[in-house]
Amino acid sequence: MNNLVFRRPPQEFDAVFDSLVNDFFNSVSRTPFVKQAQKASYPRIDIRDNRESAIIDATVPGLKKEEITIKYEEGLLSISADKQSSPDDGAWLHKEIHRSSFSRSFSVDEKTFDVGKITADLEDGILSIIIPKKDEKIPPLPKEIKIN
Repeated sequence: MNNLVFRRPPQEFDAVFDSLVNDFFNSVSRTPFVKQAQKASYPRIDIRDNRESAIIDATVPGLKKEEITIKYEEGLLSISADKQSSPDDGAWLHKEIHRSSFSRSFSVDEKTFDVGKITADLEDGILSIIIPKKDEKIPPLPKEIKIN
């Protein structure tokens, strides 16, 4: 009979490594969204910028839209959720699935973005928040100038 043994690095190492990586990438980030507060590195976030808007994509697998809260107040966009753990119905041999609360916040430049028109969509575990740019901040499309 085989006994299963799961080994992983100590949690302290994981936390220090994650902190170093997050600090490095956040310090070199060139984005109008500045991270203000973060309880954990979950959910993982991607921020895209296009001509008309900025899009924040967050990984939230297993969460329903009713469990997620998105708030905008005084220049700060916050994403949070509170998902309680499943009942402890036995002894765990290995546990990586975390069902706890999280909160991520980003400052938004109100001079560039129309915060009154922020929308969100949840599909296949990805939360997408669309923050449209103000009309006067949308750059004109490139055009060819004809010579007379």
